[in-house]
Amino acid sequence: MLRRSFLQGAAAAGLGSALLARRAFGSGDLPEQVLPSSARAFNVLECFLYGGLSTWESFYGVPEYGRPDDPDPALRNTQLYTFDKPGGSPLVDALKKCGLSSVDLLPFAQDALGKTVHLGPIAAPLLARKDLLDRLRIVVTRHDLEPHEAAIPLALCGRTLGAPSMASLGAHVARHFTGSEADRRSPYTYTFATSYIPSDNVLASVATGLLPGSSRPLLIKVDGIAQLSATLERKGVGSLPERERHDALLEQYISQQKKRISRKDVLLRAPRLGELEQAARSVKNVDGVKEVLDPALFTPISSTVCGDSSTNLPAMSLRLATHLLTHPKEPARYCCVIDGGLLPADGGGGYDTHAENPYTQTRNFHNFLGALLPMINEPGEKDPKKINLDRTMIVLSMEFGRSPGAQGELGRNHWPYGYVTMYLGGPARRGIYGAIGPDGRATTFTTPAENRMAAMLALGIWPFFPDSFGVSDVQGVAGELEGAQSVVARLLGVTS
Repeated sequence: MLRRSFLQGAAAAGLGSALLARRAFGSGDLPEQVLPSSARAFNVLECFLYGGLSTWESFYGVPEYGRPDDPDPALRNTQLYTFDKPGGSPLVDALKKCGLSSVDLLPFAQDALGKTVHLGPIAAPLLARKDLLDRLRIVVTRHDLEPHEAAIPLALCGRTLGAPSMASLGAHVARHFTGSEADRRSPYTYTFATSYIPSDNVLASVATGLLPGSSRPLLIKVDGIAQLSATLERKGVGSLPERERHDALLEQYISQQKKRISRKDVLLRAPRLGELEQAARSVKNVDGVKEVLDPALFTPISSTVCGDSSTNLPAMSLRLATHLLTHPKEPARYCCVIDGGLLPADGGGGYDTHAENPYTQTRNFHNFLGALLPMINEPGEKDPKKINLDRTMIVLSMEFGRSPGAQGELGRNHWPYGYVTMYLGGPARRGIYGAIGPDGRATTFTTPAENRMAAMLALGIWPFFPDSFGVSDVQGVAGELEGAQSVVARLLGVTS
């Protein structure tokens, strides 16, 4: 980890700087008619399925669509039936490798077109947890950006690449909560990724846009933990006495600069100096980060899933995120786990399956669910080290889905025109919002910006500011209050 990157992330630790945080709306200030305070989540775990989970075999299967005998030749053998072959089904073969005997579909709910949507076979581990299905909300999402490099920033920030206000959800959450706990020494938000995170603009997961640098989530690359450990030790400064002298000198320099830009003892507006002061304070108290990051959590996990073996970086990331979200003293308010798969797909990332879709998607999502579900308390279980869905909302997101028809023999192409985002727990109510038609295109849908706002509102964060989102980012509304209510009703299912 570069020193510059750590300084940017460390500034998110908070340490009482209310001026930098600009907490314009506390969780109690969000109008009750938007979302009752009793229904709000305390924190959010976002799992970004890098490359795009195939919608059809997972969370949005409509058996009437894409059949081999469809009257429209262009729609035949698409969606659920894409890989049905005369000699057998590659999807069935993939499921068998993962210990799943058949292509079972579970009726879930009706979409906006009145079609019964079924949960698909590669979501089988989730189907065994009725308690989770009862709290699952599926939201149809749509945009028109096909390249990863453009779609990932849009999905993670709700803004297109290059927009000045392109800030990650973690940055919005950190900006809101920074300064709310005077004694806090650790960050409010984190992103867990791997060494290839710069590819495809996945670094948008820590973008700050127009928000202060103190809002940047702390980025931890789970396959580079040795670098993080070395950075936290501050060996470049020296032993503890040298550290103390270094920090005192830096404080003196900052104090001198503040005096230079003050008029009649009133400090002039200097946001960059404020961010420097915040970063210096955070680095001085870097031991607070060490205290919440138990070294034992960085022990590599080796897994064999569906016959393939590898170091399980998604499982390591989920273990770390769960630990921080449930920390007894300084729990995180938001963690983002970038799921790159047990092994990368042929196109890169965990789910970018251009050449081979059935097995790769089944294996990597099977691995992901196998790591996530044991981290969530079952009915009657009250393990404080596991996720409580009354307290934590889980978001499964991605940059886009995969095409309804095949690419080549066994692949699927990028498909932003109709895919899904999932909300689990927190204020989310069971059901489906939106609809995808027989051609795979969404007819009723949400946008990436609305999905970002939904998570903010679930945490009690007002989303409408010049450096965040505007009323125009919500479909079909004329005012802020109406916009907030619309997002909560459509995306979270809360209408009163």
